[in-house]
Amino acid sequence: MTVLTSRTDLDIDPDELRASVESLLERHPLVFEGTRQLALQHRPQASDPWYEGCLRQSLISSDTDFTEVHAELRDSYLGEVFDRLPFAPVRTRIMALDAKHCYSVHRDPTPRYHLAVTTSEHARFVFVEHDRVVNIPADGHLYYVDTRQLHSAFNGGDDLRIHIVFGTDNERE
Repeated sequence: MTVLTSRTDLDIDPDELRASVESLLERHPLVFEGTRQLALQHRPQASDPWYEGCLRQSLISSDTDFTEVHAELRDSYLGEVFDRLPFAPVRTRIMALDAKHCYSVHRDPTPRYHLAVTTSEHARFVFVEHDRVVNIPADGHLYYVDTRQLHSAFNGGDDLRIHIVFGTDNERE
């Protein structure tokens, strides 16, 4: 049986995380070609470090090119979160999904780890081929999500859903 999601042992303070993300978003908005993203990692010598990692997957040469954590994050709670990760993240982004919206059905080239900042019980992943619907709670835990599987996400709630999405080149089964 394919493991679609699993909770990791990494325990983050959800209130500190939310405050750190809110502070960051006051300085750098969630805007990029109609999507609601902000890149937390960039390529060395990036020309647009907060946003070039937000391009569509088909326009990115490789997620593994995005390895540099923004210097602005080093002395913040988000910087501490990066330091505590049990893997080397790549192309990490804050990704927001507006209320009553959904993503197209797709596959990612590698699994992702999700850290929910704000969400509701009505924000879910849908794994199409597995006929499974999963909620990632904003409980301060990091969740492995096998996004190589055909999936979508929807926000059926009334408020913005915000996740920090950590890329990985890990091919964990």
